[in-house]
Amino acid sequence: MNKEKVGIGVIGCGTIASVYLKNIMQHYNNLELLAVSDIYIEKAQEMAQKYGVPKACSTEELLAMDEVEIVLNLTTPGVHYLINKKILNAGKHVYCEKPLTLSLENGKQLVNLAKQKKLLCVSAPDTFLGSGGQTVRKLLDNGVIGMPIGFTANMCCPGHELWHPAPGFYYKEGAGPMFDMGPYYMTMLVSLLGPVKKVSAYTSSGRPIREIQGTLVRSEVPTTYTGIMEMACGAVGTVTMSFDIWNANLPCLEIYGTEGTVEVPDPNNFSGVIHVFNGNELKSIVEETEGDHSAKLMTMIEKQTVCRKEYPLEYPADNDLQCNMRGLGVSEMAQALLTQRKARLSSELSLHVVEILNAFEISARSGEVYEMTTGCERPDPLEEGLALWEIS
Repeated sequence: MNKEKVGIGVIGCGTIASVYLKNIMQHYNNLELLAVSDIYIEKAQEMAQKYGVPKACSTEELLAMDEVEIVLNLTTPGVHYLINKKILNAGKHVYCEKPLTLSLENGKQLVNLAKQKKLLCVSAPDTFLGSGGQTVRKLLDNGVIGMPIGFTANMCCPGHELWHPAPGFYYKEGAGPMFDMGPYYMTMLVSLLGPVKKVSAYTSSGRPIREIQGTLVRSEVPTTYTGIMEMACGAVGTVTMSFDIWNANLPCLEIYGTEGTVEVPDPNNFSGVIHVFNGNELKSIVEETEGDHSAKLMTMIEKQTVCRKEYPLEYPADNDLQCNMRGLGVSEMAQALLTQRKARLSSELSLHVVEILNAFEISARSGEVYEMTTGCERPDPLEEGLALWEIS
């Protein structure tokens, strides 16, 4: 096998697999896709033929392949724990679609098993590695908005049944807006601000009965989560994750600092538009305004747009701001293995996110503030000027 590449196997050939396979075959030059498998072998065969993968086989055959070093687990969340455990016991590194597991206890078991076997065991999302997240990380590290003191994170949509070809599992245990979309927002927040300290949350179900492919189905999980998170760094912010909201003007993610505000692109995307509001600039404008307090107030209101400017993206990848780069985290993991450096996606980060997701459930049920028991380091930022399709 080419020493500049790491052998990859994929378990699960559902909807999301097409994006991963296309990107791995076309863009990530340090990955060698060797085999795909699925509980339905015809699905694996179809994917293998479509994307030129050398082998379609059973999960057992894939795990027995010596040349496969990393296994990409794209199965549904309910079986992530069992499949990830099989992968680790076969001596392979795990890169799993989000979340790593559904429970904190199972997550701890996987992380401990991985440590015992000296393997990597992490989960998506890798969107925080995109040009949007990495540019904002640089802004924060450089103190552009001063010390972060707050944030708001909001995922508001009416539900996946309007567009997804197989939306049923989004309303079963282990899914819903928090476990499905929460990982994008929580991973981005932790990568930017560090670990979470406390969570206080409420849940509701605005439309508990959904029409799923012509059949009325009762959701097994809440469809709206609202909460407050306190970060270990001291910042405190609000979170809304909902499958009940038809339309909203809430930002996907904003971070508030002592000297300004940064508008973060959608954490579900790798890129997007960034705006920075310069508080010191507004302060100077108001101070220079002649007249009484009313004149200064009107100036402050009127000059808001002047102090809000678009900030250029760094870490170029694609002109398309909606470019779907899924697989970037697998490539980053592979590069860490090839160069024997620390991977930016760590088991501790993935486990911490699992606990955050569960914290919302536990706090909402108990009516009490949940104090986190896990922590993690912020992942290292990418090198400046890096072209993301060829991560180093």
